[in-house]
Amino acid sequence: MNGELKDRYNRSFKDTYDFFKNNGFPNPFEKTQEMVESKLQKEYAAIKKSDLESLALEMYEKYETSFTIPKSNTMRGEGCGNWFGETTPSYRYYWPRYKRYLEEYKKWELETVESINESTNEILRSVGDPNNIESFDVRGLVLGYVQSGKTANFTGLINKAFDVGYKLVIVLAGMHNDLRSQTQIRLEEEIVGTIDKNTDEKIGVAQIRNDGELVVTWTTKEKDISTAESGKRQNFGVPNLLVVKKNKDVLESLKELLSQSIRLSSENANVPVLIIDDEADQASIDTSNPNKNEDPKTINRLIREILELFKRKSYVGYTATPFANLLIRMDAEHEFAGRDLYPKDFVIGLPKPLGYCGPAEYFNVTGYEEDNKPLFIRHLKQEDLDLFDGMKKTVDADKFIKVPESMKESILAFLITIAVRNLRGQNGQHNSMLIHTSRFTDTQGVMQDVIERYYREMSNDIVYNGDSKFISELETLYLNDYAPIQQLVYSDIPVLEWKKVLKAIKSIISAVHIMEINGSSGQALEYHKYKEDGLNVIAIGGDKLSRGLTLEGLSVSYYYRNTNMYDTLMQMGRWFGFRNGYMDLCRIYTSNTIADNFEHMAQVMVELRQEFDYLANNNLTPEQYAVKMLDHNKMSVTSLAKMRSVDRLFNYSGTMQQTRIFEAQKSVFEKNMKATVQFIDSIVEPFIIQSGDTTYHIARNVLSEQVVKYLEDYETASTVNKVDSKKIAEYIKRLNRENKLLNFNVAVVNGTKSTLMRKDVVAHGIEKFPVKLGKIDIESTVIRATQRGGNHGVSKVDIGALVAAKQEFIDLNAATQIERNQNNPLILVYPLHPEVGVFKKLGHKFDDNLVPIGLAFSFPKVYVTDIYEDGSVVEKFGDYVVNKTVARGNSQ
Repeated sequence: MNGELKDRYNRSFKDTYDFFKNNGFPNPFEKTQEMVESKLQKEYAAIKKSDLESLALEMYEKYETSFTIPKSNTMRGEGCGNWFGETTPSYRYYWPRYKRYLEEYKKWELETVESINESTNEILRSVGDPNNIESFDVRGLVLGYVQSGKTANFTGLINKAFDVGYKLVIVLAGMHNDLRSQTQIRLEEEIVGTIDKNTDEKIGVAQIRNDGELVVTWTTKEKDISTAESGKRQNFGVPNLLVVKKNKDVLESLKELLSQSIRLSSENANVPVLIIDDEADQASIDTSNPNKNEDPKTINRLIREILELFKRKSYVGYTATPFANLLIRMDAEHEFAGRDLYPKDFVIGLPKPLGYCGPAEYFNVTGYEEDNKPLFIRHLKQEDLDLFDGMKKTVDADKFIKVPESMKESILAFLITIAVRNLRGQNGQHNSMLIHTSRFTDTQGVMQDVIERYYREMSNDIVYNGDSKFISELETLYLNDYAPIQQLVYSDIPVLEWKKVLKAIKSIISAVHIMEINGSSGQALEYHKYKEDGLNVIAIGGDKLSRGLTLEGLSVSYYYRNTNMYDTLMQMGRWFGFRNGYMDLCRIYTSNTIADNFEHMAQVMVELRQEFDYLANNNLTPEQYAVKMLDHNKMSVTSLAKMRSVDRLFNYSGTMQQTRIFEAQKSVFEKNMKATVQFIDSIVEPFIIQSGDTTYHIARNVLSEQVVKYLEDYETASTVNKVDSKKIAEYIKRLNRENKLLNFNVAVVNGTKSTLMRKDVVAHGIEKFPVKLGKIDIESTVIRATQRGGNHGVSKVDIGALVAAKQEFIDLNAATQIERNQNNPLILVYPLHPEVGVFKKLGHKFDDNLVPIGLAFSFPKVYVTDIYEDGSVVEKFGDYVVNKTVARGNSQ
């Protein structure tokens, strides 16, 4: 074998293998070997088969037997056991069986299986030691990705837990029967291993081994837990598995059954129990108001009460949207329900799985205009939005009388996707399309009928009419949309001829099911019944499809259901997941607003992961440091009831802030007047008078320490959020640590001469009101709010607005007004006229030594940086929310 051939083979193999691997194609090694050998046999006619086999063996050893497993990042509490250290327990039966099942029967990549092995070891060493006779109470959280295989991870954890001695595992599997049943089927296959009673066929892990200790299941695919089990003596000497809904009646029944077993034998309270809470941010969070001494809400209370039954217990929540979990009061405890579910013992971030397509693959997370991620987004037209906006009530269902043009296109896109996947060798795989535009089941039912009629008409025309307009539309869509995007995403794969695609469409078009998925329809996505040929389905639904329930092979989503909450929006993104070999075929039809919100969410999740990784890599604990979460001016991190422990960390970069609400007490006005006089008198830089219609006294390069002290002495209204003088002072100090905002310009604003001559001012009898601010004499105070009718009750005064046009640039010349640089932030001081209505109504005695003082700030655009361990600098412009019951540390 000559060296040229070997070099050519190695280069070609690497390039091709990297392409298949990085784009998530199944069996990348086999595909690469086949393609490279075919190519070289054409180039080197005399190449020997033995040479190819030898080269392939070298490549196998290089690519298939050595790889790097991404590590899980862990924040572990100081009291958290890490009970088996860096050594691995001897997994005797359940985990080895499951591992072999994934590798041999499900044909999972070795990297994927090893990643599950590594991360479940990390979780297991963080929970309580089931062989320790001492009591333990561990609360932890596992942060995954939406639709990323969390079930496979906790299935691995359960198998290992049974191997090391846990005897009772309870899985809280969402709130709906479909999800609970789906989880039950999966765990029976991959933990229990069953045998079909009619055929004696071994199912799931039973195909590997079926000679070990049997796992006792209290629930089945059809049956959740109930009090019908009452009186039955439970055997906790063997592994017990329960899969239950987060439902009041179910959890009360479970609590009663477990209590009964403990009453029958007090030793049962010592049974080591592991509770796995899937979608732990849904229903499990206590939304009661601690300020009103309310009891915990039902689901949260029942989970905690079940944990309280046992002396040795571990609770592990799994979620891809941990916002609410990380905002639980850390110190919350109840007389009967015990500790709340804040993950004080550990938080573990699962690594991003190989081939996973998440927010960063669909949306622009860089902020750069050139980012081409939105390739897969198709924006709905205004007429479509008007239609769905007009269907906000159950009675509006009949407005859906025909399929909108954009929805017709999305259905055609789905047919192209199925056909192309089949031609790529992915026939037999499931294909799903999502239509989610309303939460009302009546509307979903009407939509199914209308769409089904349209689909029958369209499919018949495609099959039986050679001149069908639908065929023309399909061809245009394929050639103008799908073919160009494939060339961008999978440039090494030849674009299929349209004739082949059309033939494939005709062969599958009658095999597409149109289903209504909700609690009223009676229909269910039973993918397991279509293992051989795959299920092709257009699923029309709402809440049931928005969380937990897996849409296998989802490629086309028609989505118009907005929400203002991060966690809800993120979970509604069912298009996230594994799209091995067909990412280029995925499409999301939605509105501009929803796409923008998802793009913001993508940035939120990237920052959240970076923040968490930084804390974990620095060995910080969930009790010591609160994880910051990027805020949004219109969206909320989670529901307000879950945010009672929130504090906000504001970023004022590039903004203008002004006080407009004031406390009504005279003592506050006196405090602020005193602080202002002291501040003015402390400034050694000369005040330059800038005259005009408005006179300004401007001092430049005032030290930030003086500004900070002033803001700490000044009192803003207790109800304000962002324009809080103390928070602004903290922001300045944070930037000072990075040698930014070290000096300020200070402008004291006088009343405008022309304002005194305005008709409304004259009509109210408002005249000049001079005031002395330390060493500065103000000829007349600033008149604001002459048209405002009143105050916020008796405790607050609202003047509406403080800053007049262009005043925030008063210290800059015309050339520099476009953008303030980081060396010249501005603070504006407004002595306000006390005889305008809103202040006069207070009845306070104001004079030339006491007037209301307003403040405004013009901040330059300044990067607020976090330096991560890898040396990268993350530039932050947004505001943040943080759990105020957890120590701040890094989160300041």
